Amino acid sequence: MSESRRVTSTARSIQRSWLWRLFKLYFWLDLLLIVLAIVGFCFYQELAALGSEWTPDVSRALEMGTEGEFFERVRGATYVFYGPEGEAYAVEAAPFFDAAMPMAGALLAFEALSLLRQLLFGGRRARRLLKPLDEMARATRALLERQQTFEHTSAIDDERLHDLEDRIKSMRPEETLRTGDRDLRGLEDAVNSLLTRLHESYQRQGQFVSDASHELRTPIAVIQGYAGMLDRWGKSDEKILDEGIAAIKSESEYMKKLVDQLLFLARGDMGRSRLDMKMLNVSELVKEVYEDAQLIDRGHDWRIETEEGVTALADHDMLKQCCRVLCDNATKYTPAGGMIRLRARRAPDGGAMIEVQDSGIGISREDVSRVFDRFYRSDPARGRNSGGAGLGLSIARWIVESHGGHFEVLSREGIGTRFTVVLPPPRQPAQEEAAGRSSK
Repeated sequence: MSESRRVTSTARSIQRSWLWRLFKLYFWLDLLLIVLAIVGFCFYQELAALGSEWTPDVSRALEMGTEGEFFERVRGATYVFYGPEGEAYAVEAAPFFDAAMPMAGALLAFEALSLLRQLLFGGRRARRLLKPLDEMARATRALLERQQTFEHTSAIDDERLHDLEDRIKSMRPEETLRTGDRDLRGLEDAVNSLLTRLHESYQRQGQFVSDASHELRTPIAVIQGYAGMLDRWGKSDEKILDEGIAAIKSESEYMKKLVDQLLFLARGDMGRSRLDMKMLNVSELVKEVYEDAQLIDRGHDWRIETEEGVTALADHDMLKQCCRVLCDNATKYTPAGGMIRLRARRAPDGGAMIEVQDSGIGISREDVSRVFDRFYRSDPARGRNSGGAGLGLSIARWIVESHGGHFEVLSREGIGTRFTVVLPPPRQPAQEEAAGRSSK
C-alpha cells in the first residue's frame, strides 16, 4: 500500500470515530435538555398555582391524549397535580409543546449541520493532523536513503575526524590545533579555546598544589627538628623542653589554620558551601566586628563610622568572617599604634559598602592586582612570621563574590590601604519571584 493511501485510510478511520463520538454527544445532550425542560415546566406550573404552599411531595399525574399519532398524543397531554386540600389543577401541555418546538427544531438543525460538516470535512482535518507524522516518516526514509548513498563519504569523514583526534593528542601545551582543513576550522577554534582554558586550569591547580606543599613543608620541618631536639636533649633540659613544646604547638596551630582555609576554599570551588541569605543590618555587623577587634587587639587605634539603616541580603556569619579577614590583614601590616578605621555606608545604587582602612605599609601598584591570589603575599617574610598563609583575602573574595558583590582596593605605599566590600542592593519581591521563575 502506498504512503498516500495509508494516510487516507487512517484519516477515514479517525473521521468515523469523531463522527460517532459527536453523534453520541448530541444524543445525550438532547435527552438531558428534554428532561430539564419537562421538569422545569412542571415545577413552574406547580409554583404558580400553589405559591408558598408548594411542597416536593405534591401528588402528580400525566394524562396522555387519546387521538392521533404519538407526537399528537404527547401534544394533547394534560399535566394534573393536587394542592394541600386535595384540589386538582390541570395544565395542558400543548402551549408548552408549541413554544418548545421552534427551539428544538433550531437545535436539531444546528446539530445536523454540525454532523454534516464533520462528515464532509472531517477527513481533511484528520489528514492535516496526520501531516507532521507523514513528514517525519518521509524524512526518516530520506535519511536512510542518504545513508546508503553516501556510505563512502562517511568513511572519509571518519578518517578526517581520527586525524583531528591524533593531532590533539600529540599537541604540546603551547601549541594550537591546525589541520589545514577549512571544513574543520570552526571546530579547531572551539577546541583551541577549550585547550587554552584547560592548560590555564592545570597551571593554576599545579601552582596551588605546589604552594600548599611549600606552606606545609616549613611547619613540618620545624616540628620534626624540635621533635629530634627534644628526643636528644629535651628529656633532661627543662628550658629546651619548654622551647620545643611552644614551637610545636605554634606550628601545629598554623597547620590547622592552613588546612581549615584550604578545606574552605575547596568546598567553595566544588559548590558545597551553602549561604544562609537573610536581610541583615550591615551597620550592626560592623559594630560587632569593631568591638571584637578592640577586645583582641589593643595595640592599634580602632575607629568606626557607620550610617544608620544600611542593609543587605547576606549570610551573617560569612560576611562577618570576611570583615575579620580584612581586619586581621590590617593589623598585620599596620605598625603598633597605627589607626585602623571601619566604615559601613550605603552605596549609590542602594547596596551596602563596608570599608576597612589602615595606616600601614601599603601595597605596591603591581601587587594590588594579585593580593587576592591564593598563597600570594606582597611581603612574604612578614606574612609567614605573623602566621599568615596568604589565603585570607582569597577566602574574603570568595565570600563577597558569592554574595554577588565585589572588592575595591586603594593603596599607597607608606600611607596605607583601604579595602571596600561592595554588596548589591536587596532585590524587591517581584524581582526575586522573576529570578525564581527564570532559574526553573
